[in-house]
Amino acid sequence: MFDNKYHKQLYPYLCSICQNYAQWWKIYTLTDVVGKQRDEQKQFSPLLDLMVQTIEQQQEKREEEKEKEERKEKIERLAVVEGLRKYAPDHVLLVGRPGSGKSTALVRLLLEEAERGRDAETRGRGDAEMEREGERDFLRIPVLVELRYYQHSVLERVKAFLLKHQPNLNLDEEVLKQWLRQGQLLLLLDGFNELPSEEARQQVRVFCQDYPNTPMVFTTRDLGVGRDLNITKKLEMQPLTEAQMRQFVCAYLPQQGEQMFKQLGSRLREFGETPLLLWMLCSVFASNSNRVPSNLGSVFRQFTEIYDKKIKQDILIDEEFRLWQGQLLQQLAWVMTQGEAKTQLPVALPKQKAEAALTEFLQKEAALSKNKALLWLDNLLKHNLIQLGTGNQIGFCHQLLQEYYTAEQLLERLASLSDQQLKWDYLNYLKWTEPLALMMELLEDREQAMRVVKLALEVDWLLGARLAGEVKDKFQEETVGLVVGLQLPRLFQVELVGVTKSDEAIPELIKALKDSESHVRSSAAAALGKIGSKATVPELINALKDSDSNVRSSAAAALGKIGSKATVPELINALEDSNSRVRWFAVDALGYIGSDAAVPALVNFLKKSKFDVRIDAIAALGKIGSNAAVPALVNFLKKSKSNVRIDAIVTLGKIGSDAAVPALINALKSSKFDVRVSAAEALGTIGSDVAVPALINALKSSKYDVGMSAVEALGKIGSYTAVTALINVVEESKSNVRVNAA
Repeated sequence: MFDNKYHKQLYPYLCSICQNYAQWWKIYTLTDVVGKQRDEQKQFSPLLDLMVQTIEQQQEKREEEKEKEERKEKIERLAVVEGLRKYAPDHVLLVGRPGSGKSTALVRLLLEEAERGRDAETRGRGDAEMEREGERDFLRIPVLVELRYYQHSVLERVKAFLLKHQPNLNLDEEVLKQWLRQGQLLLLLDGFNELPSEEARQQVRVFCQDYPNTPMVFTTRDLGVGRDLNITKKLEMQPLTEAQMRQFVCAYLPQQGEQMFKQLGSRLREFGETPLLLWMLCSVFASNSNRVPSNLGSVFRQFTEIYDKKIKQDILIDEEFRLWQGQLLQQLAWVMTQGEAKTQLPVALPKQKAEAALTEFLQKEAALSKNKALLWLDNLLKHNLIQLGTGNQIGFCHQLLQEYYTAEQLLERLASLSDQQLKWDYLNYLKWTEPLALMMELLEDREQAMRVVKLALEVDWLLGARLAGEVKDKFQEETVGLVVGLQLPRLFQVELVGVTKSDEAIPELIKALKDSESHVRSSAAAALGKIGSKATVPELINALKDSDSNVRSSAAAALGKIGSKATVPELINALEDSNSRVRWFAVDALGYIGSDAAVPALVNFLKKSKFDVRIDAIAALGKIGSNAAVPALVNFLKKSKSNVRIDAIVTLGKIGSDAAVPALINALKSSKFDVRVSAAEALGTIGSDVAVPALINALKSSKYDVGMSAVEALGKIGSYTAVTALINVVEESKSNVRVNAA
C-alpha cells in the first residue's frame, strides 16, 4: 500500500517500536517504587489474560417485545487485544476503570502490529500476498497517540509519534492525510477522558468522522455524557478474576500472598480488581508489616511514602528537598486539576507553567528562590512520580496519582472552605469526583465527613451516595443513613443505597429483596453483588427462586461476584432455569467462582447448549481450569464451528493437561489456519515433548502465522529435540520463520 520510498523509511520506525516496547507489560508500571520487583517477568503479569466484554446499545423494551426477555442478551467476551484488533476497522471504544489495563492493552497491540509489519517487510511480503494467503488482515502502520498531551490537533500528535521513532521520515501533512483516507494506519488513541477541554473533545470527534477508513481504537475511563465519540462498538475491561489475582499475588509475594488474601476477605473486589491497584497493594503489604490498609486512600498514602523512602535510600539529593517533595507534588496536582476553566481537566501541564506554579508556592510558603523551584522540579522529574512528555508537558505517571495528590491538598484546605465554596467550586464539577472520594477515605473528622456528604446530596444524589460509602467505616452508619433517609421513589432509593457499596447498606437492601415490585428486587440483588459480602449469600440464594427472571438473573450475577463456593450447588440448579438469561449468568458465576465441583454440571450443560452459550460455558471451564473438563473440550474439537473449536483449544491450553496433547496435535491438521495457529499456541503452553514432531512439521506451513506459532511453541517447550529443530530452522532458507527463530 505504501510506495517504495515510504516502505524503506517506515521499516526503521517499526524496528524502533519493537525495540522500545518489547517489554510492553512494564511501560505503565512504576517499577522503581519498591526497588526491583520480586517477579517482574512477563509470565506473571495479569495483563496477559485481561478480558473485555461488549457493551450493547440500550434499547427500550415495548410490551409486544416482552417475549424477547426470555432470550439471552448477546454479550461477547474476548481477550482484550483480540477484541481491539477485531473491531478497530470500524472504530472501537475501550472503556475501563482507572488502572484496569487500557493503556497497556494499546501498547501490547502496538507492539504486535509493529512486529507483524517488521517481519513482513523483512520477508518482502506485501498486502497483496497476504490477501492471497488469506491471513487475518492487511498490515497497517500502528501509531500510539497519548491524548493527554493534545495541544492543537490529532494530526500533530500522529506525526509527532511517527517522527519520535523515525526522525528521518520525510512526511508532510498532505501525505499523512492521504494515508488516513486510504486506511493505511492503525491509530491507538489513549485517554479520551484526559483531553483538556470540550473543544479538544469536539476536534477529536470530527477527526474520527473525517477518516472512517482508518482503523481506530480509543480508550476512556467512563461513558459520561458526550464521551463516547458516537462510536457504536464499545468494549469494557473486565475485572481480574480471583484466580488471576491469586496468581499475581502469589508470584509477587510468594511467602505472604495467602496471608494477604485472608486479610482482604470481602474487600478483595475493592482493592484488587484492577492490575494497577493490585500491584500497589502488594507493594504496600510487603512494606507494611504484612498488613492491609483500611481503604484505598490509605493504600495511596502508604504507597507514596514507600516511594519517598526508596528515594532517600538510593539517591543523594538535599534534605530540604525531601521535606518539601510531597507538598510540591500536591501543588502540581492541584494546579493541573484546577485547569484554566472549572470544567477543564488537564492531566498535563506545560513545563513553564509548572515552574511558575512551584516558584509562586515556594516564595509564598518559605521565601525560597526561583532557582530552588527549578532545581526541585528537575529532581521531581528525575526521581519521582511525574514525567516529561511530548510537547515539553509534565504529567503524573498515572492519573490516579494526580487524583491522590489533589485529594491530599483538598483535605488540607477543607476546613477553610465555606459550604458555598465547597458546593459550587468542587462538588458541582465532575473533575473533582475522584479527588473528593479519595479525600473522604483519608478524612478523620466526623463532622467534616457528615458535612461533605450532606452538601453532596444537595448537589447530586449519586455523588452524595458514593461519598457516603467512601468515608471511614466508623462514620458509615451515619452517612449511609443520610442516603436511606432520602424521600424518593423506592427504586431510585434502592439504587442510591447500592451506590454506597457499604456494608451498612445491607439491611436496607435485604429488605428491598422482599419488595412487591420486581424491578426493585432486581436492583437490590445487583447492589448486594457490588457490595460483595458473604453475609448476603442466603438472601441471594432465596432470590434465585424468585418468580421474576430478571431478579433471578441479578441474583445469579451477584453470587458470582461474591464468589462463595457454598453457592455452587444452587447455581448448578440455576443451569436448568427456564430463562436463558438466568442460565447464562449462572454459567458465568460458576466460572468466576472457580470450583471443581461445577465441572460435571458445566460439561453436561455444554453438551446440550446452543452455539452462543457453548462459548460461555467453555470460557467458564477455562476459568476453573480442571482436568475433568478435558474430555468434553476435546470432543468439541471434532465437530464444532471453527470459533467454538478455537475457544476450546485456548481453554485446553489454559488447563495445561497432557491428556489434551493428541487432540491438539490433530488440530494442527485443520483446514482452518486460525485453528492451526491456536493449536500450536496451546501446545506451546502445555509444553509436552510429545508435540515436538508435529510442531516441527508445522514449521513447513505456507501460512506465516502457523509457522511463527510453531516456532514460539517449540521455544516454550525447550527440550533438546525442540531446540535442535529451531537450530535447523535458522540454517534453512525460509526467511519468514527464520527471522523469528533467531
